[in-house]
Amino acid sequence: MIKNAIILAAGKSDSLAPFTYEKPKGMFIVKGEILIERQIEQLIDAGVENIYVVIGYMKEKFFYLEFKYPQVTLLVNNTFGKFGNIYSLYVAREYLKNTYVCCGDHYFLENPFLDNNDLNLSYRYCDYLEGDFMEFSVDYSDADIITDCYLGGSDKMAMIGPAYFNESFSKRFTELMEAEIEKFGIVNLFWEDFYAIHIKDLTLFRKPGDKNKLLEFDTIEDLRKFDSDFLVNIDSDIIGNICKVLKCEPNDIEGLDIINAGFTNISFKFTIDGVDYVYRHPGGSDKYYSRRKNEEYAQNQAKKIGADDSLIYIDPTGWKIAYFIHNLVPFDIENDTHRRQLFEAIHKTHEIPLSEDIKEFDNVSESKKLLKLASQSKGNLFEEFKELFAKIDQVNEFVKAEREKYGIELVVNHHDIYYPNLLPTEDGKFFLIDWEYAGINDPANDIAGLITRYEYSDETIEWILKEYYGRELTPLEHRHVMGQSILTALYWISWPLFRGSMEEEDGFFLLTSYRYLINHIDDVIESYKEI
Repeated sequence: MIKNAIILAAGKSDSLAPFTYEKPKGMFIVKGEILIERQIEQLIDAGVENIYVVIGYMKEKFFYLEFKYPQVTLLVNNTFGKFGNIYSLYVAREYLKNTYVCCGDHYFLENPFLDNNDLNLSYRYCDYLEGDFMEFSVDYSDADIITDCYLGGSDKMAMIGPAYFNESFSKRFTELMEAEIEKFGIVNLFWEDFYAIHIKDLTLFRKPGDKNKLLEFDTIEDLRKFDSDFLVNIDSDIIGNICKVLKCEPNDIEGLDIINAGFTNISFKFTIDGVDYVYRHPGGSDKYYSRRKNEEYAQNQAKKIGADDSLIYIDPTGWKIAYFIHNLVPFDIENDTHRRQLFEAIHKTHEIPLSEDIKEFDNVSESKKLLKLASQSKGNLFEEFKELFAKIDQVNEFVKAEREKYGIELVVNHHDIYYPNLLPTEDGKFFLIDWEYAGINDPANDIAGLITRYEYSDETIEWILKEYYGRELTPLEHRHVMGQSILTALYWISWPLFRGSMEEEDGFFLLTSYRYLINHIDDVIESYKEI
């Protein structure tokens, strides 16, 4: 009987971050072997001559497989970030015959494809898992036919390792996929979910497996427990950077724990010799909004002035290492100490010397770049907000003319003053972190960034401005900061709209900043007629 195989390798595993930001999980080296190569070679050893690998995330990393292994054919699933792995099987559906269905990141101590299946039954390896788990639980009959299947469980029989579909199972499974793939929610499923929906039409047997031999690594620590030299052999720039800066060996690194894995960056905590650190790795799309050279200059200067002395090293390409900040307390604008520390940090930032290493950040031009990109998927945002933009352009001209007339000089700005970047500690320290938006801008821009991203009342805004300036503002100062706040609000509308166009979380301040702009822009325009 001719058997083939489909290896699902399109997805991105965030649980294995940060290293999946450098390569797909299937390309990890474990005990000297690349995961997907080991599986391909086990299939070949079992006599499987046609192996279809469905790729998506960092697909170019897999291209060499077709040339190294004549048995391999690559199939592309470009929806890997949107849909579940049922869509990868759908992409490969014409090859579903007598087929092993595998995941490219599994590690099998013994070859599971050397099976005795004389009756050519469809099956999934299963074993009893202790404690809570997020594999697919199964119920089964005395004849070992799976009668129910559902995600998650505790102290129960569960699916592990590869599956095998015989030709009749594959035919029916394909018919069902083709009939239902466009139905609401189907594309978001795992193939096991889809099978469970149609379990009465699809007979799948439980094949006893050994969870200690059919391995899937869910975390970095799982990998390190199995392969103590995983960090030594992973061929990771991240590990190399840490070792170079902190003068350590890969195996000195302990306790990797993701803090944030988002559109902008991924950050993780780690420990060496009892000291906690944070590594920040730049996200793949930061070219649209950040200027890493600006950040490098501003971040190093921030350390000098004491605004953020957690920094250890920042690289021009965007990665950085800092001390992990312990004993944090929530920033409170009404706390006299927190407020004083923030305002001192902003004022010191504005005293940082200008340099060729940091460029101007113009709110309006940067906003229009982001909105142009967002319009590719959201429709013409310039047309949608046509009347608003006419007013914004008017304010922009007023503010620029005012700077020129009264000699208001541009200064270094942090440009991202909001609570998550303001870190007070229990012992009275204060850190102004994340300088990736830094640039030369209006001296009113930083305080404007704060008042436009929170639902402060007009009375609270006036109080914040008075506290920031340390006195009552002159009419000219007040008009200028309010004018600049309109331009700042525009940016914090444009940035979330762009993120949303990239199907990322768009932040909590899109509507808040929009409300601020709408509620104040007419008064600001009127104010420029008064003085």
